[in-house]
Amino acid sequence: MAPSLGSIALLRSQPTPGHRPHRESGGIGRRAGFRFQADIFLIARAGRLLKARVARGNECKELTVSDRPHVVILGCGFGGVGACHRLSKANVDITLIDKNDYHTFQPLIYQVATAELDASTVGHPIRDLLHKHDNVRFHKAIVSGVDLEKKTVQIEGSDPLKYDYLIIGLGAQVNFFGVPGADEHAYPLYTIEHAVRLKKHILEVLEAADKDPSLVDDGALNVVVVGGGPTGVETAGALTDLFSVEFAQDYPNLPIDKARIIIVDAGPALLGPFKPNLQEYTKQAIEALGVELHLQNQVVEVTPSHAVLKSGETIPTHTVIWAAGLKANPVAQSLGVELGRGGRVPVEADLSLAGHPEVFVVGDISQATDAKTGQVLPQLGSVGIQAGTHAAVNIMKSVDGKSTEPFCYHNKGTMATIGRNAAVVELPGGITLTGELAWLAWGAVHLALLTGAESRASALVDWSWELFTHQRSKRIDIEL
Repeated sequence: MAPSLGSIALLRSQPTPGHRPHRESGGIGRRAGFRFQADIFLIARAGRLLKARVARGNECKELTVSDRPHVVILGCGFGGVGACHRLSKANVDITLIDKNDYHTFQPLIYQVATAELDASTVGHPIRDLLHKHDNVRFHKAIVSGVDLEKKTVQIEGSDPLKYDYLIIGLGAQVNFFGVPGADEHAYPLYTIEHAVRLKKHILEVLEAADKDPSLVDDGALNVVVVGGGPTGVETAGALTDLFSVEFAQDYPNLPIDKARIIIVDAGPALLGPFKPNLQEYTKQAIEALGVELHLQNQVVEVTPSHAVLKSGETIPTHTVIWAAGLKANPVAQSLGVELGRGGRVPVEADLSLAGHPEVFVVGDISQATDAKTGQVLPQLGSVGIQAGTHAAVNIMKSVDGKSTEPFCYHNKGTMATIGRNAAVVELPGGITLTGELAWLAWGAVHLALLTGAESRASALVDWSWELFTHQRSKRIDIEL
């Protein structure tokens, strides 16, 4: 890089090291001659400096921004962050875009809603992850669409952003499946904002019932959880402990023992993707906690005061938690391709978009197929992490003129916790764990996967405190 005019001016304004002018008397001619000689000396020095900088610039030409491919990553979920981490070591420039300035550890969102963890424990500042990566820029912005022909990303309130390569990892949003009233009255549990809102609602309902006991008969203490997957099961299990221990002490005038925690699922068993023996263990363990199960049933209507089931039963409740399904981020519709189930974007074997080898789609927004089994991969964090990293590697191969490789998902196991000292783990090779050992394994894995040492320490302290004291200090309602 050449020195600026300002740097040359600065050189001229300072005495040259080691050069001391003689104090000679004389006329204007002598002083002018001295200044001329000094200027020549300084200009020569500046020229040598310029030549050295240009030489260094040529040596580092491969590192200049203008010469490197521009990779735009949409979304800071598991896929986007995984891709960014891998590409941060490559000879590319990266722009990372997300509507939030933090990365969310989604498997533990429900613990924010049930007052076990603070929101800051499951959310980590994105910029904190980028401090050591000079080739990455982050923009907090909302992506409104993608123009594949112009190779630009549309951003609300900004000019379109051009890319050479694009990774779309914008995730998904809650799918209410058109159930009347669900969008207005149910409480989804997919983001940190959802969790904070749900916790606030539960506390407000308890406070209202404490002031007006007649609300108990109206269903104020009942909670209906829609969906019997890991999120639904883990949330229901955590709520039973919160109600039976904390709320029973916090609200001694309320009949907390009459509270009903209910799971409604359309399938014949909880934790549908798990092995039958783990499904049966989960059923027994969750029922032992007092959770009611309505399997092979559906919620067909939600109101502020009740939930209507397909079977015809009406359950009085002020709290319906929606953990039933997802649909892809609406940006998927701007791609102009035929979308799959839930609006997900079908991709090629290497995770690229058909007809656009420079565009990769990963995470919950992607409909990726396992190269080994031919089956559509589930919307799991582990899939997102591996897919994001694989897309990054394929971009690096493309930059180097090499062929991309198909994506093979390596299943390292699935797990879910049911409540205190109860969990299920399914490992590759058909190995399964249940009970306390599975619960400890679940805790260790999630603790290790949390982003940042501070978050891991915070979770460990909160879990240990709750384990030994049965107290959850996060059950406070903060007005903003």
